[in-house]
Amino acid sequence: MNLIGTRQIETGRCILRRIRPEDCEAMYENWARYEEVCRYFPFHPVSGLAEYREKVEKWVSSYDSGSCFHWVVVWKDSGEPVGTINLGNVDGSCMMADTCYMLSPRLWNIGVMTEVLRAVLRYAFCEIGLNRVQAEVFRGNDASAKVLEKCGMKYEGTARQKYFKDGVFIDAAQYAIIREDYEGACEKKTS
Repeated sequence: MNLIGTRQIETGRCILRRIRPEDCEAMYENWARYEEVCRYFPFHPVSGLAEYREKVEKWVSSYDSGSCFHWVVVWKDSGEPVGTINLGNVDGSCMMADTCYMLSPRLWNIGVMTEVLRAVLRYAFCEIGLNRVQAEVFRGNDASAKVLEKCGMKYEGTARQKYFKDGVFIDAAQYAIIREDYEGACEKKTS
């Protein structure tokens, strides 16, 4: 496994790069403050820009470790941050990580997150050398489940009542993709 940290990735419509302190306001305005973005996560939107600034500062400071893989998604046409994606909970002994993402609602349903996740999975398997990438989806988040499936991730089961939010227990579907199932660019890169 290569602890190479967060390096820039380019897709057709987006640039994935390290988060910078000056991204904070755009990140907050474009997705972090929206209930509809956070409804399928075990947390609520941040209460204000000051609270979010603390999160951004923490993320920025973690880049020095080499094991931090957290990108801001920048829309090429505007140069504006429109989302975030990561490979978190990296486990070097098992060569695996979780992935999680958020996107500005104005870019939902046009394939942006599928494009971004495909690029991150390529990075995970071909650059970092992971063997497994997994993700959880709250019950009812059909759009995110479709993104995972389009990227080759397979449903592995449901953790019943795994989370508790707003007085309700919530099931979480587990998806994953492993190296041997990945049909990406690793082979093309070496040929």
